Amino acid sequence: MKTIDFIKQRKVSILFLAIAFIMVAAIFSSRSANQKMNNAGDETQTVSLINVDDYRQENSVELDSGTVESLGQAELKSQLSAPIAKVNVVLGDRVAAGQILVELKNDDIKAQLDQAQAGQIAAQARLDEVVRGARPEDLQISKTSLEQAQNNLLNSVKDAYAKSDDAIHNHIDKFFANPRQSNAEFQIIVNAGTSQSTFEGSNPELADNMGHKKYEIEKILENWQIQLAGLNPSNIEANVSLAKQNLQAQIDFLNEMAPLVNSISTDNATYKQTIDGYKTEFSAARSTISGSQSSLNSSETSWKASKEALTLKEAGASSEQIKQAQAAAAQAKASVASLEATLEKTAIRSPIDGKISQISGRVGELATPGQLIASIVNPDALRVKTYISENDLSLVSENDPVTINGTAKGIVQTIAPAINPQTKKIEVNIIVTENSQKPAIIAGQNVSLKIANRNNKNNTYLLPIQAVQFSGGNNYVFTVDNGLVKQVPVTTAELVGENVEVVNGLQSGTKIISSVRGLEAGEKVNIQN
Repeated sequence: MKTIDFIKQRKVSILFLAIAFIMVAAIFSSRSANQKMNNAGDETQTVSLINVDDYRQENSVELDSGTVESLGQAELKSQLSAPIAKVNVVLGDRVAAGQILVELKNDDIKAQLDQAQAGQIAAQARLDEVVRGARPEDLQISKTSLEQAQNNLLNSVKDAYAKSDDAIHNHIDKFFANPRQSNAEFQIIVNAGTSQSTFEGSNPELADNMGHKKYEIEKILENWQIQLAGLNPSNIEANVSLAKQNLQAQIDFLNEMAPLVNSISTDNATYKQTIDGYKTEFSAARSTISGSQSSLNSSETSWKASKEALTLKEAGASSEQIKQAQAAAAQAKASVASLEATLEKTAIRSPIDGKISQISGRVGELATPGQLIASIVNPDALRVKTYISENDLSLVSENDPVTINGTAKGIVQTIAPAINPQTKKIEVNIIVTENSQKPAIIAGQNVSLKIANRNNKNNTYLLPIQAVQFSGGNNYVFTVDNGLVKQVPVTTAELVGENVEVVNGLQSGTKIISSVRGLEAGEKVNIQN
């Protein structure tokens, strides 16, 4: 009670003391807080820096399998059946476009071309005469020309028989036993020293048929020889018709016989040499008879043209006759062009500059249509074909630079627009631009490749995720400028584990703060040594 009374008596003084105490406490608390804040402002964070070059991505594709191909490559095949007359190159020779590599025997074709050219000159002259009109001297010239053409035709008929007789009896008879009798049989008898061997065709039925037809050819030649005994200008047309018929019969016979001849073979080197010689003779016989047919046709054409020209001059030319003369001249020109094209086929030329990578055939061997004669590659025009995976597709673009086998250079030419469904790979073609280092790459070689992407991806960096500040749609890294934190905006791409891909905003050599946690732009920091 005494305490309560004491408080009541002095309540004003106590209240004053309480207020004073509260004020002192408040002042002390405020000063303490200010002191703490000041102390906090004096604490400067220490950061460590990293060099972005240590985190640069290479962005290249390395492949260990690419095949070198030649952009300039040609395979030359024979278009004719003829013996090889000359081989002008050897394996590895460098050749120029248009250079003759191999020459085939072409004497018969040249002779036919000479006759055709003469016929063309005559046909053009006749056309000129028809258009111009006949003069007495022209009539005499035409008569002389007709007489010469007639003599040429008579000689062509005789020559056709002589060449047929030689081809059949001196070359084709070797393929038959009893070749001129009714019991002729298709077979080759080859003597080698004291041994003898008989070869027959692979088709017995065809061989038996050829025996019968050989006897028919004998009768044709016998009757033809008798008919030629009475050959003269008055029966020239009948003899020409008979000669053409006989030549065609022989051509048909040899065409039917060809598979039997080609089927004969042996592993015995001595016998093979003889058989190959027979085959060459067979081919020569076919060419001779075909040449006789062409020569006869050409001579007949010239004779008819000369005969018609004289008739036109004697009777005067009508518009129809002029047209006929024009057609004859055009036909003669076409015959020349056809033979010139055939003659050109006997010279096998290189279509490109390059090197001989393959040469086949020797002088005297028979070249057949479709037979590979030579191959040429251009070692200075190369490309590499390779295949990349779907994952590497984003790293490879057209015109990207490529290192080949560590020394040669190239660029990406084409990238296939689709993935191969079987291999799950994408085809890439690379053009070789530099191949001067030794050893140089060559066609057919398997090479390694390094494709470097040229689309600024060499400035892509894979940074630790704590070095990047993510702020909504804006991302930053921090650098230190005069002791203060500075924001550098960057463009990020994919997250790769605990790293993030930065594709834009960084320059080579830039040093950034290794961790942005707890930092703000403008904040003062110390750099850890």
